[in-house]
Amino acid sequence: MSKKDKVLVFSEDNQTCEMLTVKDISDEALETERGLYYLDAVTQRLDVKNGNLIYLVNVDMPARVEAEKLRQLRRSTALKRMFEFDVKDKTDWMKFLPYIIIMLLILFK
Repeated sequence: MSKKDKVLVFSEDNQTCEMLTVKDISDEALETERGLYYLDAVTQRLDVKNGNLIYLVNVDMPARVEAEKLRQLRRSTALKRMFEFDVKDKTDWMKFLPYIIIMLLILFK
């Protein structure tokens, strides 16, 4: 993804469109400041003059509202915290217990 990549969002009547900057792109969706659009509904074109990608999206008004809700949900701190797991390896002293017993047997035999 280049910082210059753009999204061209067409309205439902195909009379108006809006040029937005791509903020983030993943395997399944791309995000703009106005919404989150799934890549299966997006057509991408190469801008040869500027060397960036232009994504074409044709959405109606309910889809625009849903895209904005998806963007807000993705950025939600509560949702991010829900999937963060603290999986640090702590020392398991039970692994060392047989070695400690063997050392004590050797020392006090």
